[in-house]
This record gives sequence, structure tokens and C-alpha cells, in this order.
Amino acid sequence: VYGADNDDARLVKIEYKEGNRTPIAKARIVDSAAAAVLDKKVFLTSERSLPVQKETAGTAPFRVLFGSNGSGDPDDDDQVTYQWRFEGETVGSTKPNPSFTYTEPGIYHAILRVTDQAGQSGSDTLVVKVGNRPPEVSITSGNNKSFFWDKKNFSYRVDVSDKEDGVIDPKKIKVDFEYNPEPGGSNGDDDDASNQPIGFSLINNSDCKACHTMNKVSVGPSYLSVSERYKGQADALAGLSKKVIAGGGGVWDKEHVMSAHPQLSTQDVNEMVKYILSLANNKSQKSVLTPQGTIVLNDHKKDEPRGVYIMTASYTDKGGKVVGPLTKTDVVTLRNASVKTVFADAYVGFSRFGNSLSQASHKSYILLKNIDMTGIRRFVYEYSSANKDGEIEVRIDSQAGPVIASSSYRATGNWDTAGSVTSSITKSVSGRHDVYFFVMKRDKPNKDIVKLMTISFVE
Repeated sequence: VYGADNDDARLVKIEYKEGNRTPIAKARIVDSAAAAVLDKKVFLTSERSLPVQKETAGTAPFRVLFGSNGSGDPDDDDQVTYQWRFEGETVGSTKPNPSFTYTEPGIYHAILRVTDQAGQSGSDTLVVKVGNRPPEVSITSGNNKSFFWDKKNFSYRVDVSDKEDGVIDPKKIKVDFEYNPEPGGSNGDDDDASNQPIGFSLINNSDCKACHTMNKVSVGPSYLSVSERYKGQADALAGLSKKVIAGGGGVWDKEHVMSAHPQLSTQDVNEMVKYILSLANNKSQKSVLTPQGTIVLNDHKKDEPRGVYIMTASYTDKGGKVVGPLTKTDVVTLRNASVKTVFADAYVGFSRFGNSLSQASHKSYILLKNIDMTGIRRFVYEYSSANKDGEIEVRIDSQAGPVIASSSYRATGNWDTAGSVTSSITKSVSGRHDVYFFVMKRDKPNKDIVKLMTISFVE
């Protein structure tokens, strides 16, 4: 908080220093299935990124693939060299993405050092544990593992195996389940704004933090205090939204007055206030489940478009002599099968206005990442288009990936008039994929061709 009650709040002079900048080292352990992505000739157009794995474990001999994806030098004209130390001070490799086999049990720190031509260097460290292989934990299901539908249950089975433990005691498998109406954490501590409600993002990009914190009194009351005071009041949303725009004081103290915010739209302020008021609402309690069963998905409500069901399964093994007990976890997150495009993982060519996206031009797209396509047969789009016919094209895995569905749409005559169009998948797709929804009009004029409001996945 950089406000009146913060002694450290001050103006700071920033000077530019010309010269060489230090290289950046980013080390990671690469899953063998993802190793091919390190070859820059593969998937050049894909936005899927390698998982950042900083620790691994296994039994000797243990071959580990290392990666330096993301390392480099901020100076464009500089060149860097790589040094890997796998077991100590001895340099084991100078390749960007090497492999190494550990033959003796132990806990090792693998260090990557990236050095530029001037001798400046950056480093990063990974942990390799040799002597105990982690258990394997997997939540399997005949259902789709990305989406939920109204009045449809979710059947599951948790499979666990461990080389050292042998027979698995089902009582040691922990399985819990919960519904969260606002993913991303209701405490607002998640720095990744893309996982937060729109209201959180709007607050994060405003001047609110100059006077308010999540749970402590600052110049103004905490967000949690506001939420508790107005919890259950029918007129709270309208009243607080009006106050944010108009400004005012006297409710919490007589000394400070909240500034007016006439530059904010009523729609944006409503989203900010909705987020604050939601903080007093407790998430549903976690349910402890057996390793196999069927769950009734009936906790969600129609006005919770971002609500998710989360199943977590974990198992901790008995450990080894050198490496202690290891825990492995698998998580399944189910989101609503009717996805509002404003809550997509990314969108290019669309602009957000309040709780919706603007119209977009030819080759703009909506991106949903890591989607389980198992059982999905059709897409249903809610859209509007003032005066231009076009088509919606679906590609998987990259912007240049294979087309799995395509459908034409007709102009609805007005941006406020919604239409619906269904597109069938031409070839069955299973497994997880990044899914791109392109809006297309190949002949000109092809600007401002369509709005996409909702994308529904249909089995």
C-alpha cells in the first residue's frame, strides 16, 4: 500500500545505466514426452509451453533430461554459453538441453550457469533426488475431465502404484472434492490475474490499493470488512457502486474521504463491488471421498459462470533410506461446458468491455488451453453480427494446427441481436489440446465482423 499511512511511500528517482546486462538462466527438468518441444523446428506456432519442473526423483540409475528454455541475454547483440554442473563443481555439459544419468543414491543440486561474452553470468538450480521413485497417482474417468454439464454426474477411480511400497493401502489414498464459485482464490493473494475474477483484475489495475488491503485497515477499511458489513444486503451492490463513482465518506471514519472515480464505467464498478462482496461467502466445504465412486454435480448456480469443481487425489509413500517419503498428487478441474468468451484463457483481436468482448475482425481468435476433447462432438456458438456473414473455424494445438470444425454464420442484423450456430467436429478428437476458435471472413470488408459471447462444448 503506497498511501498516507505508509512511511515508505515516496517518489523515487530512476536512472538509466548504459552497459552490459546480466544473462538470465532458467533451468528446468523436462518430461520425456515434452522433450521434442525443445527442438525449435517443432511447433513453432504453438502457444503451449513446457511445464516448469524444478525437482524430480527416481531410483538409480536415473536418467534426467534438463532444459534451459527461457534462458538468454537481454542484450540482442550478445552471445551466451551454457555450463551444467550435475553432481558438484565439475562441469558435466555445455549443451543448452543435456541429459545425465545418476548412478548413486543421493540428493543432488544441478546448477545451470549462463555466461555472456563480457563474463557476466546468471544461474539457476534444480533438485534431483535419487533413491526413491515417486508414487504414480491418476484420477481416471469415463467422463470428460475438463467440463461439467447440468444434471450429469461424474464417475471416477483413483489409481495408485508405487515400486517400493508394492501393495497400496486404499486408506492411505486421500481424495477430496469441492466446488469453488470464483476460481483463483477468494483471498486475492494469487498474483496471476488471469486466474482471478474480472472484478479482481479491475481492482488490481486501479488506484484502490492505495487505500485498501485485503484484510487490514489502511487509509480505508479492508475488503473483507466491507464484505462482512454488507453481506446479505439486497441494495449493497447498487449503493456501493454508486459510492465508488461519486466518492464520499463518513461510514467508517470522519477523517478520510474516498475519492470519486467518474472515469470508471458503471459496469466495471459493478464487477469490482461484486468481487469484494463475494469475499465473505465461504467456499463449499471439501468432501472426503473414497478412491472410487460417483459424484452428483449440483452445487453450481446459473449466475456463477466461472465456478469450478475440483477433485484432488494424493498418496505419500513410505520413503527410502536416502530419500524420504514422497507425495504425488493428481487434480481434475471441471468448468462449465458453456464458456463465456470473456473468461477464455486468451483472446486476440477482441477487446474486453466490462463483462463481454467486443466485435472482432478477420482471423481474430479465442483460445482455451489444455482442454480435454474426449467425448466432445459439437460446438454451439452464441454470437451477433450487424451486417456481415462469416464463418468460425476451430483448430487444435496451434494457430496453424489441423481444422477440426468449421461452420458458417449469418448476420443477425444488429450487434444487440443474438444468434446461435452449431458446428460438428468432423473427426473424433480425444485427449487434451489447446483449442483455437477463429472468426473468418476471407473477402473484404472484413473488419468488425462478429461478436462471440459464448462457446458451448456438447457431447
